[in-house]
Amino acid sequence: MNNIVKHTNIPALSPVARDIYSASKKPMIKSFDDINVVVNSIHVSVNKVIADKGVRMEIDDINYLKKSISLDIIRDFSTLSLEDINVCFSMGVRGKLGDYYGINVATLYQWLDKYKNEVLPMANGEIYDKMPKPMEIETKVDYKAFDNSLVKTIQNILIGEIELNNYNDYGNVHYNLLDKFNFIQFTPDEKIEIFNRAKDVVKYNLTKKNLSLIEQGKSIQVINTEKFLNEIEINSKTKNDIIIIEAKKIAFRDCLSRIENTEKFIEELTQKIEEHYGKK
Repeated sequence: MNNIVKHTNIPALSPVARDIYSASKKPMIKSFDDINVVVNSIHVSVNKVIADKGVRMEIDDINYLKKSISLDIIRDFSTLSLEDINVCFSMGVRGKLGDYYGINVATLYQWLDKYKNEVLPMANGEIYDKMPKPMEIETKVDYKAFDNSLVKTIQNILIGEIELNNYNDYGNVHYNLLDKFNFIQFTPDEKIEIFNRAKDVVKYNLTKKNLSLIEQGKSIQVINTEKFLNEIEINSKTKNDIIIIEAKKIAFRDCLSRIENTEKFIEELTQKIEEHYGKK
C-alpha cells in the first residue's frame, strides 16, 4: 500500500504567492553549469519587459541593458530561479515593485532587489502558513565553519594580502560577524558621519554611472538623479536600504583600520566564535 498521503484540500494562495511558489520549485540560477542557458533566458525576459511596456529602444541600448542586467543577476541574484526573474519583471511592468525610471538597468535592478528582499519573504510567509507542512528533515549547516572562513578573510586583509580600501563586503557578511561579537564600536556622532559618507558614495556612484552612460551615447539608460537624490533626503525605504548597505561596508573598513594588533584581534575573534558555538 502506498504510504504517500495526498492533500486534497490545500488552501488557496494569492496569485503572487502561487507564482512564487511555482518559481521556487525551479533550479536556482547558480546551479546551472551552462551560463549561456541563464543569459539567453534573461535576454528573453528583458525582451518581454520592453514589449510589455511598449518602449522603443535602439539595438545598442537593448544589448547594453541585457548584458548589464545579466551580469547583475548572476552576481547578486543567483539564488533566484529563472522563473523568479519572469515573475519579478512581470510584477515590475505592472507597477507592483515601486517607482518606474524607464527601461534601464536601475529600474530592473530595483525591481529585483525589492522582489528578493520584500516580496519573497512576504509570499514565503503566506506559503508557509497555508501550505501543508512536509516532514521536516534537519539540514546541518556548519555556521561555525562559515564564520571561521570570514575570520580568515579578515586576517588576510589585516596582514595586507587583500587591500582594505578596495574590499567590497558583499552582503555585509564580514560586518555582521564583527557586529555579532561586538567588535563594531562607534559613537553616535561617528555613526552619523559614516551614514553621511555612505550617502556621498551612493550619490557619487550614481553620478559617475550617468556620466559614463552619456559618454557612451546611452542617455536612455540614465537614471533620474534629481528624483533619486530627493528620495534619499526624505528617507525612502528602498533608497535608505542602499545607503545602509554602503554604510556597513564603510563601518567594516573603518573598524579594521583601527586594529593595532592583528594577532591579538584574530585570537579574540576566534575565541568568541569558539565560545559562541560551544554554548550550543
